Amino acid sequence: MRSKFCIISIMLLTSCAFAITGEEIINHVDDNLTFNSGAFENRMTIHVGKEVRTKDFISYSKGRDASFAEFTDPPRDKGVKYLKIEDNMWMYLPSVDKIIKISGAMLRQSMMGSDFSYEDALESSKLLDKYTATLVGEETIDKSPCYVLDLTAKVKDVTYYQRKIWVDKATFVPLKEELFALSGKKLKVMTMGDVKRFGSRYYPTRVTISNLLRKDSMTELITIKADFNARVPAKYFTQAALTK
Repeated sequence: MRSKFCIISIMLLTSCAFAITGEEIINHVDDNLTFNSGAFENRMTIHVGKEVRTKDFISYSKGRDASFAEFTDPPRDKGVKYLKIEDNMWMYLPSVDKIIKISGAMLRQSMMGSDFSYEDALESSKLLDKYTATLVGEETIDKSPCYVLDLTAKVKDVTYYQRKIWVDKATFVPLKEELFALSGKKLKVMTMGDVKRFGSRYYPTRVTISNLLRKDSMTELITIKADFNARVPAKYFTQAALTK
C-alpha cells in the first residue's frame, strides 16, 4: 500500500510540475516579444579574438513583418541600411550607392561581421509555426527559475532544425538558447539579459551570441533605448527609404 501511495504521489508531483505545456510557454514568449511598432537605439559589439569592433545603429519595426535599420557609427559604416519585408531583405551600401537584394547563399553569411547571420535577422515567424515545442524540465539560470524546452522543426524551411530554450518562469523571456543543425551539431549559443519592463512587457536589452563555427567569436547586442509605443512612419518600410 505504501509503495502504491508513493507512486501516486510522484505522479501528482510530476503533473503539478508540468501543469503548463510547451506550446503555452512559447505562446507567452511570442506574445511578450511581439509588438505592433517600435523604435530602438542599439549598439553591437563584435569580439573576434583580441579584436573588438563597435557599431551603433537605429532601427524601426512594424510587427513581425517589417523592419528598417541604419548604421550611424563608426564612420566607415555610416549610412549602411537594411530593410526587411516579410521574407525579403535588402541592403544599401552608400559607398557605391547601390541596393543589394540579400538572398540564396548570402543569407548564411555574417551580418556586418557579427555572429548574427542574415537568416537570423530575417526570422519573423512565430516559433510554433515552424516548431513543435516540448517541455523537458526546469533549471535555474542566474538565480532565475526557468522552463527548459526542446523545439523540433516540423517544416523544412528552417535555419535551425532543433532549438533548446530556457524561459524565465516569471517573465516568459528566454534567457538562453542553443541552436542545432539537422545533424545534431550545435551551431550557436545565445544568452539574453538585462531584462526590463516596458508597461506590461518584459524585454531583454542585452543579447550575446556565439557562432561555434567561428573561432574565438562573440557578438553582444545592447538596446540602449526602446519605445514600444512609437508611431513609425510607413515610409521607412519601403525601398525608397534605403537611398534617402
